[in-house]
Amino acid sequence: MEMKSETTSIPGNWRLDQFRWKTEQVKLMGKFLAGLKEKQVLGLKCPGCGLVYVPPKPFCRCLERPEKWVEVSDEGVVTTFTFSGTWAFRGVEEADESETRIIVGIKLDGADTLGLSLLQGSDPADVDVGMRIRIRWPDAPEGALKDILFVEPA
Repeated sequence: MEMKSETTSIPGNWRLDQFRWKTEQVKLMGKFLAGLKEKQVLGLKCPGCGLVYVPPKPFCRCLERPEKWVEVSDEGVVTTFTFSGTWAFRGVEEADESETRIIVGIKLDGADTLGLSLLQGSDPADVDVGMRIRIRWPDAPEGALKDILFVEPA
């Protein structure tokens, strides 16, 4: 396959005032991350349809504004999974080549949205959809997304 080096530019104006939601998302994430620092998972509940968004988002798919903060469980279920390892990525040399990473889609109890995490403390042969998991909190959470990077079997 031949690689091309040419690019195409299309001039135009970006209406940045139309992207106000990005500022709102930053505010929402601030409260969400503050919850993580206290080992709490916070989400926003929609007044229209009742969906709980974790992480929070400023608009629901029913077009209502979720405004009620709710705490959801730090336990949930595996919704999907795959296996990977350093053998899958060229140039990654800092980890053991035989190490297998288990990447899981998760749904926390009380939330209606899905997230991704790394499963630790489980043999790949034991992983299954519906498997119960819990967040593996660090000893001193920093209020960052990496605080919920890992889950373990519940």
